[in-house]
Amino acid sequence: MLSKRDIRRAVRHGERDLRAAGGDVLSQLNPRNIVRDAGDLALKFTRDQVLQAYVAPRAWAVLAVVLVFVLVSSVLSIDVIMKASRYMVGFIALLVGAVAWTGGVVGQIYVFAIWLEGRAVQADRDERGQHVRMPSGLLAYLKYSRALVPWILVAVCVALPLLVMAERVPLVALILLTASVSAPVLFRKFAA
Repeated sequence: MLSKRDIRRAVRHGERDLRAAGGDVLSQLNPRNIVRDAGDLALKFTRDQVLQAYVAPRAWAVLAVVLVFVLVSSVLSIDVIMKASRYMVGFIALLVGAVAWTGGVVGQIYVFAIWLEGRAVQADRDERGQHVRMPSGLLAYLKYSRALVPWILVAVCVALPLLVMAERVPLVALILLTASVSAPVLFRKFAA
């Protein structure tokens, strides 16, 4: 049986680990780290043989998912431009729409690329008979996948415009949400 002293020590140790993990996650917001992480991921797609071996036979399916992301972001950015043009000059509204489109496409593709990398590594480990247990939970996912920035882009440039759109045209918003979510799910089901 654990004493109160041991429990307090374990709680302090857990709090310290949580603060360290939180600091690691927040360090992803540093612009240098954003550029470094994006560059590292791009290099993995061009140089990592395991990732290339996983993606190459599924290239058409990857392209289809990317096109769905482009379509969803395009419709959302048009809606953003139309809504923004009510409150600001046309050129500024166009810039806001372009930022929403770019952020939506980049965020969705970045999250999908991180997911593809994880799938490739897991498939390679399974093939070699290696079993690695990754820590579970949202904080561990954000820490180890370096996915905080792309998820922020998805939240701001996809989820927020979808919520705004859902107020006026809920059916279209639901269709876009379904397309954006089901594309990776269908990829996993049919291309994996």
